[in-house]
Amino acid sequence: MYKNYHLTAVLALGLMAAPLAGLAEANPIDYAAKPVYNYNGEMIGSTRGVDTVNSKQWLPEGYQVLDMQEGDVNGDGVSDRVYLIGHKQEDASSYVDSMKLIVENGTNQKRTDVALDKMGGYQTELLLRDFTGDKTVDALVTAASGGSGGWYYNQVVTLGDTPSIIFGEKENNRDSISGQFLDGFKVEINDSIGSGVIMDVHDRTADYLRLGLYNEEGKLQKQTNLMVTPFGRLEAVDVNNDGIYELKGIQRISGAYNADGLANVETVLSYTGGFWQPQSVNLRINLHTKMLQPHT
Repeated sequence: MYKNYHLTAVLALGLMAAPLAGLAEANPIDYAAKPVYNYNGEMIGSTRGVDTVNSKQWLPEGYQVLDMQEGDVNGDGVSDRVYLIGHKQEDASSYVDSMKLIVENGTNQKRTDVALDKMGGYQTELLLRDFTGDKTVDALVTAASGGSGGWYYNQVVTLGDTPSIIFGEKENNRDSISGQFLDGFKVEINDSIGSGVIMDVHDRTADYLRLGLYNEEGKLQKQTNLMVTPFGRLEAVDVNNDGIYELKGIQRISGAYNADGLANVETVLSYTGGFWQPQSVNLRINLHTKMLQPHT
């Protein structure tokens, strides 16, 4: 059953997506030891680092190790290794595509390939946490798109006997927020259950007149929807401190064009009943935009 939530407006300085600085830097494939966590995020040890000599023996041609984490993926109490690998087409670029996971069983060292759905990008990262509540770790894979919008490709994959992508492209382009321009230099932003806000955008009058969006009397010339981007980089958060992690992400809302930023929507999603359901939705309005009233 879906949880009740309300669209809440708070002030923010602007887009809170992670910066894309350093995209030109190649991802290293030599890793020092990293912390190892159990299913509820408690540190239980550290990795031994990536053995690049031995890994090259089983890596597909043209692939490299992008990241590696350890955790119990099958519930047998033994830590397993999970490698994130990707195909690099050009030596001069840090872009990788055809990304996949390699799960190495901690008991017998048997390796299993887990394909990701059309996954590629920059600044790739792997994180193991329990998102489903079955007391085994799942994989959160993120990669920057490299575009000006600051959004990411995000996938969550279960790693048990039958690996499955439970958060993919559809969820990353979540359409629970919508909006449109109104007469009188106003915009309306709504969530999926009908609550929302109306905002004054008179400070952009000159720009909207130039674009022909409004006439001099403030009459909207054609119905125009607001633009909502996919999520930026998703974060794993344990809202209830119960060892089961949620996903927190931000989507940018723009007006007449991408750089016409109006607000950001911060959503926390939990995996409940086989679906990602919103626990909270917060609307962060840019300081130069005036909120007129809540709208229900």
